[in-house]
Amino acid sequence: MSKTFELHKYLFCSLLTVMALCFPIQVQAQLSDFGLGAQPEVEKLSAQGYLSVDKVQPGSQFQIAVVVEIVEGWHVNANPAKEGLIATEITLPDVSHLTFGEIVYPKGDILQLGSIGEAPVYHDTITIGIEADLSQSVPIRSDMLDFQLQYQACNDEQCLLPEVLNFSIPLEVVGIEQPIQRMNESVFANIDFGDSSSSTGEEGTLARALSGGRVWLAFLLVFAGGILTSLTPCVYPLIPITVSIFGANESAGFFKSFLLSVVYVIGIVVTYSILGVAVASTGAVFGQIMANPWVVGFIALILLALGLSMFGVFEIRLPHSVQNRLNTVGGTGFAGAFAMGTVAGVIAAPCTGPALAVVLTYIATTGSLFLGFWLMFTYALGMGLLFIAIGTFSGLLSALPRSGGWMYILENIFGIAIITMALYFLKDVFTPLQDFLQNSLPFFAIAGGLVLVGLYLGKLTQRFSGISARLQFQKACGLLLAVIGAYMFVGGIQQPAGPHLDWVYDEAEGFEIAQREDKLVMLDFYASWCAACNELDHQTYSDPAVAARLDDYVNVKLDFTRTSETTKALTEKYQIPGLPVVIFLDADETVLKRFTGFVDAEKMLGILDEIESGRQ
Repeated sequence: MSKTFELHKYLFCSLLTVMALCFPIQVQAQLSDFGLGAQPEVEKLSAQGYLSVDKVQPGSQFQIAVVVEIVEGWHVNANPAKEGLIATEITLPDVSHLTFGEIVYPKGDILQLGSIGEAPVYHDTITIGIEADLSQSVPIRSDMLDFQLQYQACNDEQCLLPEVLNFSIPLEVVGIEQPIQRMNESVFANIDFGDSSSSTGEEGTLARALSGGRVWLAFLLVFAGGILTSLTPCVYPLIPITVSIFGANESAGFFKSFLLSVVYVIGIVVTYSILGVAVASTGAVFGQIMANPWVVGFIALILLALGLSMFGVFEIRLPHSVQNRLNTVGGTGFAGAFAMGTVAGVIAAPCTGPALAVVLTYIATTGSLFLGFWLMFTYALGMGLLFIAIGTFSGLLSALPRSGGWMYILENIFGIAIITMALYFLKDVFTPLQDFLQNSLPFFAIAGGLVLVGLYLGKLTQRFSGISARLQFQKACGLLLAVIGAYMFVGGIQQPAGPHLDWVYDEAEGFEIAQREDKLVMLDFYASWCAACNELDHQTYSDPAVAARLDDYVNVKLDFTRTSETTKALTEKYQIPGLPVVIFLDADETVLKRFTGFVDAEKMLGILDEIESGRQ
């Protein structure tokens, strides 16, 4: 019996051993039916996000890099992928206050994939780049940007089902007063942003300089921006005024003409800077002061008085006590130059450009009036270099010998130019002066005839003082005809010629049409007092090639000539610091491209190419 017991004991222990060995496998097999107990599948790739800066500020631009590590022996399809294959693609987070630019994918390596043939793929490590713009109204806070990476992993034997990998990047928004440091430069060196990184141009570079605390670079860029602005149509009205003021000034040598021109430009710079800071602080549109009839009337009155004095109707002189005091310090003429400069600064207010747009936005966002004032000062100084040159060499005309009546001819011509500019400014607040202007050969022929008759009757070799009443009347009629003819010519060439776009004048209506017809939208923010806006109509939109391309868009023209509740709402919505501003959007109001200031037809065609290529 003991042997039988020992045998049973042995069999029982053997059975327990077998059960102990088999039970975990059986349990694992059963649990795996419920998705439990299975070994986790190894990820075929991982993704890590990096920012180009340690912190971001409202209104700043920055870059994002996504580094994707692919497990050895596996690959994913490139972007773009071969037709029929699923491309590796980043899905951007939908975050208010944040606008993303084009995603820059690396170029794939060509791989032979059996029956499929050659196809571009990614393997090992790749880096994907993204540009981002933060709006001015973003709150100061820390946030997480949630991205998705769609991919399909394959090896030499099989392709897995498409997967989606979620990853997040922390984003810290800080005030403008905090310093920003660039980081992860070795990561971003692997990304070829190409033209996309420079698409923001001068505007983006200046914004990054301010956000990065490189104030010296910001001042340099602002000064360069002012010089470029002085070469745009915006400053054209100031050129004849400057020439007339200095060309008809009292006799002065080269050095004094230069000093007077500098004082004149300082007057422009001071007024321009004060206006810019004041307007940006209140959230208004820079340049809209020229829509105020009282301001325009005041400027026109000053120009009219200056013009009549050049005709010899009367003399504009300071009181003798003031004049004598200025003479004792060698400053005769400087007060007048500065005073006219302040008037010219108001006239120059509509002159904006990409650099000025950034500065105005910076002032409005940060409230840094001190730095904002000196940035405006530097911008206006760059814009004033042209007028220092014009004033200096115009002043040399008065240094020539005054024998004969040729000097009277010069003064009369300058007077005609000055009063013509007074009418030019009045047309923006007195509509009859605007309505009769045309851009046609018959219209210009009539204008030329009036100028010729006016110059013949105007007795340009004489001034009003010292001639008989009959000749004074004849001279007045002749000068009036010359002024009207000159105004017809100057105003007429500002009218658009050639093809005309089919404009919509309401924002909501424009987007409704775009959604119904599946079109892109162009918003053109303009004002009648904005010379660069008129040049866009006259030179750019009227170009046959541009007009043909824009026929496929819903073109919306938004009038900012007068301040209203509508313009205030649009200013806040689209962050309009000055005019002109042109914004391209899709039917869902996603911004595709925007620019500030005048662009010619060739550059506009390039912008349209960029927008349309990005949508393919």
